[in-house]
Amino acid sequence: MRAIKLTSISLVVVLIFGIATGFAAVRKNRVLEYWCYWDRGHPNDQYFRSIVADFEKETGTKVNFSNPGRDILLKIRPAILEGNPPDIFDGHGIEMWPALIRDGLLLPLDDLYSGDAYNENVIFSDIFIPGAIDMWAKDGHRFYVPYTAMTSVIWYNGKDFEERGLTPPTTWSELEKICQVFKSEGIPPFAQDGGVDFYNAYWYYWFANRIAGPGVFYQAAMDPTGKGWDNPDLLEAAKWVEKLAKGNYFIEGFSGYVWPAGQIDWCQGLAAMLLCGSWVPNETYDKVSKDFKFRAFAFPEVEGGKGNVKDVELATLGWGVPKEAKNPDLAKKFIRFAMQEKYQVRFFDYYYNPVRKGLVNKAPAALKDVVQILSSAKSVHKMYDGLQAEAEWWTTVFLPLDDQLIFGKITAEDFIAQVKKNTINFHKK
Repeated sequence: MRAIKLTSISLVVVLIFGIATGFAAVRKNRVLEYWCYWDRGHPNDQYFRSIVADFEKETGTKVNFSNPGRDILLKIRPAILEGNPPDIFDGHGIEMWPALIRDGLLLPLDDLYSGDAYNENVIFSDIFIPGAIDMWAKDGHRFYVPYTAMTSVIWYNGKDFEERGLTPPTTWSELEKICQVFKSEGIPPFAQDGGVDFYNAYWYYWFANRIAGPGVFYQAAMDPTGKGWDNPDLLEAAKWVEKLAKGNYFIEGFSGYVWPAGQIDWCQGLAAMLLCGSWVPNETYDKVSKDFKFRAFAFPEVEGGKGNVKDVELATLGWGVPKEAKNPDLAKKFIRFAMQEKYQVRFFDYYYNPVRKGLVNKAPAALKDVVQILSSAKSVHKMYDGLQAEAEWWTTVFLPLDDQLIFGKITAEDFIAQVKKNTINFHKK
């Protein structure tokens, strides 16, 4: 048998082929490491596990899916800094911003957004509701892909409004008339879970948004001179809260309520309306009567204010890809896969709102108003003007004083004076 003689060139070819084949084998057997925000057994954990199973079956990619849970960011940041993060994780955008995006620890996802959606002849960035993908952009780049949208609205029982011939208001003058109808019947206009400080904060923040316009509240909080609080619009917002607090607009004794007492009182018709998040049907659907009709309207405009009822609050949960991810291409492929309409629509089963546009007609009755509000937004702003991301100021300066304001313990003028003073002291630290 004649021996085969390899030239130097053929030897190189063989080596290159062998190395390429080896790389291909490694790439074929890669595992996508996914850390999930939702605790094991939560309905949303089950939701994502079903998508993961479909992804594995359709693409042949193995996914190592685990549940670090609600404190996921306490684990993600060290993992990134140590060079051993997962390939993909999910969580609240407002939490990712200060912990990861602002510090440049996530990969930009511009190539994902500019490519096609999964098995669709449409650009990926075009499938989202207005404003959703730019909420946490930095330096012109997007680092985050939302999968569910949240907002806060004023909830009411449609049956109550229908029986009284009332229609959803768009201004506070209109809402005032509705409040007087209920007050004349001895029904407080609003339930309120006073034991939840960030639910109490909805009121001041929304009045500040509608009177001063979006961003003004945040700017005042971040102004080390405190001069931002001299804006008369911010005082006017506080006066509105004081008016409601001292004018019997809230259900009696709400300051002592422990959640979900306020929600339950509203469900049982002991109050007419409830200002709260779009997740309320998820938390109360098993507590309402069979003829209860979940309805909602956007926080109304204040006449003469700079805010607009079509400026919609938007908070999202979504995915990030760590800068040191070993398989970023697989992570992006999974995101595209999971954002298919068939999976987004399935969020409705859990009374959550998808972030894809064009799904109003597929929403259940309990969420239809919320989905319509989100889908028809002309502009969007961050929940609480983005101040939850400034956690220390939010929790130490604002929330304690806001509680005193809504409980009627201090006046609007006292509130502004103390917030200004404490803001200045806060920034001196």
